[in-house]
Amino acid sequence: MYIIQEFMTGGCLLDYLRDESITLSIDDLQLMCIHVAMGMAHLEEKQYIHRDLAARNCLVGNNNIVKVGDFGLARFVLDDEYTASEGTKYPVKWAAPEVINFNRFSTKSDTWSYGIIMWEIWSRGKKPYPGME
Repeated sequence: MYIIQEFMTGGCLLDYLRDESITLSIDDLQLMCIHVAMGMAHLEEKQYIHRDLAARNCLVGNNNIVKVGDFGLARFVLDDEYTASEGTKYPVKWAAPEVINFNRFSTKSDTWSYGIIMWEIWSRGKKPYPGME
């Protein structure tokens, strides 16, 4: 079995955002948010939840095109919800309250994570909830 992937010249979005030698305009940042939203809309249309949306899991290609990647935790769902096993590990700072409290993932929890990735994009790669462990 082979996996064919597109080469994304900019690499990891988080590293790209933190690179001070790269100049990004407000329009660039806004388009990055739009690209992630389009990728997530595609996943929802196909009935997948990502469960690990973050800048570290997106890739940057030519012309600052951003694509969602790292589908290791993604799940196909018929009823828009996936309940993880007790003790499942996940990135808390990107997790919605229903994930933290009940291990319940959905497109709504992906939308919460999208809000966090927008923070990462607009802050040029700063960690969400600064000062909190």
